[in-house]
Amino acid sequence: MSESAKAFTDRLRRCEAPRGDESGLLGKPAIAVAAAGGSGNGTVTCLLSMERWMQHVRVRVFDLIPVKRWTRAHKLVAIREAARAMVQEVSR
Repeated sequence: MSESAKAFTDRLRRCEAPRGDESGLLGKPAIAVAAAGGSGNGTVTCLLSMERWMQHVRVRVFDLIPVKRWTRAHKLVAIREAARAMVQEVSR
């Protein structure tokens, strides 16, 4: 995770996690996307960190999507489809 993304998620976690059932994020669906450069070895570690963060702030993990340079084209399609499915579910 980039330094700026880590700083943002850390701050948001400190603000929302202690609120428990009063959190504005409670139960909201979220999609985490980890896009790594180079070998792509960092995607799994990054997704684990994002999933842990999502659990702390109590959002509902809708999907976790790893992207590597070799999988970019079809993962972009997967991201769009996951976002559409999430919006459709929320709109019901």
